[in-house]
Amino acid sequence: MGVSGNLKTMLPGDLLQWLSLGQKTGTLVVARQAVEKKIFFKLGRVISSATNDPREYLGQFLMSHGFLTEEELRKAMEVQQQSGILLGKILVTIGLITEQDLQRLMRIKAEEEIYDVFLWQDGEFHFIDGELPQMQMIPLKIDVTGIIMEGTRRVDEWPRIREVVEHDGVVPIIEKPVEPAADLDDVQRTVLHAIDGRRNITEIMLESRAPSFVVCSTVYALTREGFVRVLDPTLEAAEKMQTQSQSGAFPKMFDDVDEIQAMLNAAQAALKEKNYERTQRLLKAAQNLDPNHPKVRAAIRGAESVILAELHNMGITDAKVPKVVKTFDEIAQMNFTPNEGFLLSRINGTWDVGSIVKISPIREPDAMLIFYKLYKDGIVTFE
Repeated sequence: MGVSGNLKTMLPGDLLQWLSLGQKTGTLVVARQAVEKKIFFKLGRVISSATNDPREYLGQFLMSHGFLTEEELRKAMEVQQQSGILLGKILVTIGLITEQDLQRLMRIKAEEEIYDVFLWQDGEFHFIDGELPQMQMIPLKIDVTGIIMEGTRRVDEWPRIREVVEHDGVVPIIEKPVEPAADLDDVQRTVLHAIDGRRNITEIMLESRAPSFVVCSTVYALTREGFVRVLDPTLEAAEKMQTQSQSGAFPKMFDDVDEIQAMLNAAQAALKEKNYERTQRLLKAAQNLDPNHPKVRAAIRGAESVILAELHNMGITDAKVPKVVKTFDEIAQMNFTPNEGFLLSRINGTWDVGSIVKISPIREPDAMLIFYKLYKDGIVTFE
């Protein structure tokens, strides 16, 4: 028998415990905004997982643990595309990781994907009783009790972390060198190496490929120990916005339902005008108001499909090689979002669009739209 609901009414820990105690076999699907995760159960134990979030793909996860470089991942994914062999098996075959390390990291990866759900404020779920994927899986057999305990611990710790790392726009700055003997694991060291005094939390997550909780908790620990201080460059802007809001500069004109429909209508009009950036902004704003609204989800899927098709027709395809045509000094004067900066920094005149998208933790529709923007703004050209 299947079951469905919202994570507001049935918390992740309660849901996992119910599946474990009932010795359920099947697939648990949890979704929030554009992210969908599948957790596969056999007799109440987690045996594998899958996600459509590029930040949680195996290649990104192995990079965060120091097992892969971007170039190695790119080459391995080329082999995967040609052979259809699972990425993990390719990496073992070419000697980049041992079978034992792959098994261990696959288990940790699955656990991290589930821990992330514990921090979701909202989300839909449904359990498909008896259904498991036909594709080949590496069996993991993860104990659910341990997941619930760690997930609950993270929920309890998160408010304390957010007292120091208040939001993802803050910039950690190294105050004193961290001793080589410091008690940091592989991922924490990757996070530490990404702290350069300029990157904010979002950019550090992109660079390190580490999950939000791991990045924020690492920065929190380093701050508490005096190795790092946190700068909030958005504070002044936020205070200004708050003052304007309190003064009535931005009065709320509609309730959320009317506002969502107005945004969807405006997004549709922008799409017809081929104003793809405005389309994306409006849809993301509607999604922020109600992440699980069925009309919003359908509008995003439809718009992304149309935009990708039109960008391909314009010649922005996976096979094209982007090249930067602006000088370094010109680019240094421009403002880029974290995702834009990440993709721009990977353009080397050799990698094609498809390769850059594959090695990045950014969704393909978002990445392709960034390439379009860089092209439209005269920053890159394609060969």
